[in-house]
Amino acid sequence: MISAHPASIVRKMLCLCAIAGGVVAGPAWALTVTFDYSYDTSGFFSGANTGRRDVLDQAAAAFSSRLTDSLTAITPGGGNTWTATFANPSGPGTTVSLSNLSVAADTIVIYVGAADLGAGVLGQGSVGGFSSSGDASWTNTIATRGQGGAPDLNPTDFGPWGGAITFNSTAAWYFDSNPATLENFSGQYDFYSVALRELGHVLGIGTAGSWFANIPGSTSSGATFAGANSVAAYGGPVPLAVDNAHWLSGTTSTALGSGAPQDAAMGFTLAAGTRTYLTALDVAALQDVGWTVVPEASSFVWVMVIGAAGMVRWLRHRKT
Repeated sequence: MISAHPASIVRKMLCLCAIAGGVVAGPAWALTVTFDYSYDTSGFFSGANTGRRDVLDQAAAAFSSRLTDSLTAITPGGGNTWTATFANPSGPGTTVSLSNLSVAADTIVIYVGAADLGAGVLGQGSVGGFSSSGDASWTNTIATRGQGGAPDLNPTDFGPWGGAITFNSTAAWYFDSNPATLENFSGQYDFYSVALRELGHVLGIGTAGSWFANIPGSTSSGATFAGANSVAAYGGPVPLAVDNAHWLSGTTSTALGSGAPQDAAMGFTLAAGTRTYLTALDVAALQDVGWTVVPEASSFVWVMVIGAAGMVRWLRHRKT
């Protein structure tokens, strides 16, 4: 979840960017984020609003460009069955259950929609649940997607099938077709920034067992996060918001690519008229959750990554 501050699909591919008579190769993307809009009953992402999907794709590309884990495919059959459960993205407080959903290797599925979340809440992202029946290997695949440290008593890894994101349908949104550039949008909330946060939650920040395994005394509110990578990036234990699922508001780091200081993307609040990009601290948190992260790209390549989803629409794997 992300709060408002009152003051205020890619498949495996190589991004080739031609410059000055040469070619710069971008990162190979191993993680596919598949957005499913079939529960977008309010039309927040359809019809005249279809272009909003492009901004969401670009937020997903910010993660896809960095995560290289191999997730096992979920292919039901024979006696191996399962039911995926997730928060209804257009019906707060209700749950959807889908029997025998197939999920391709190296892919997560995120169901997206919008609803009136009330004042002060811009979005809600959650990991999907499940029940399963079958042999031990099948059950392990559903629970961990082949990530060895995920089932440990103190988990060190995370392998979700996917989840759901709800955006506030009544918020004053700013949809930027090119998040690599920053314009004045005073009084509006940046959709790209909120999308990053909610995607981070589906990927385990603030939601995975391996996240909470890194919080000493995690039952107390407003604790600190002690994941080794995050501590190294921040210079010490990282202060958390009262929900222990976000960085404390005002926690800063450096934006990927540019190195510019900014509030970390997974902070608890977002001021109107401001944008956040993924920072070194946010990526370190993904490592602490258990994701394998590629080294930071150069500034030029990172700008290309931000806009890649809009440039290669035919590569998106997206259900309508």
